[in-house]
Amino acid sequence: MINIKKIQLNLNHKFHNEDLLIDALTHTSFLNRKKEIKFERLEFLGDRVLGLAMSDILYEMFPNESEGDLAKRFAVLVSGITLAEIAIKIELQDFILVADNLSFKNGENNSILSDSMEAVIGAIFLDSNYKTALIFIKNIWNELILNYNSPPQDPKSKLQELAMAKKYSMPLYSDYSKEGPDHGPIYKVLVSINNIGKCYGKGFSKKEAERIAAISLLKKIESM
Repeated sequence: MINIKKIQLNLNHKFHNEDLLIDALTHTSFLNRKKEIKFERLEFLGDRVLGLAMSDILYEMFPNESEGDLAKRFAVLVSGITLAEIAIKIELQDFILVADNLSFKNGENNSILSDSMEAVIGAIFLDSNYKTALIFIKNIWNELILNYNSPPQDPKSKLQELAMAKKYSMPLYSDYSKEGPDHGPIYKVLVSINNIGKCYGKGFSKKEAERIAAISLLKKIESM
């Protein structure tokens, strides 16, 4: 059973409807019933609430930055990697109900952590209102937001700019594949630059996999 009192302390949110919290922490793999869609619906909602709230927060916190710079911050702060990092920070992995063959040891199933974090945000929004969800997100993301004195450079853009500056061919992303179960897939992609090198990347989504692959190839080029 989920320790409702403890997870609410970790979230710093007292639910009026605790069933919403239970739904957000009950992953589809635990139920093993395709007709059960509460988790996915909360995840869908939480993703949209997070997107709006983060846009709202960044717009207010960085009044002198351009749309492009705000977009760079946004992309990092709502990424699957960041969501999993936030989930671990509040020990969400100790409360999520998953199938017996799944675990969160050694970085396994981080995609479930990121999805569950979105589901929790969706549950908080439904349990209260947008303002409460906004405050929750601002409080829990604040340290990460302030970590970047300047907008973080997207690694795909950085790799492309490097290729142009050194007159390399443009980076090519190919060999897309997906592995793992439907409820927690891992995407893999290859990025290559002719006569320079190639690297694979894995992530919770195709976009995340491309990002990881770009980071790996950048490191490879810098060490040459």
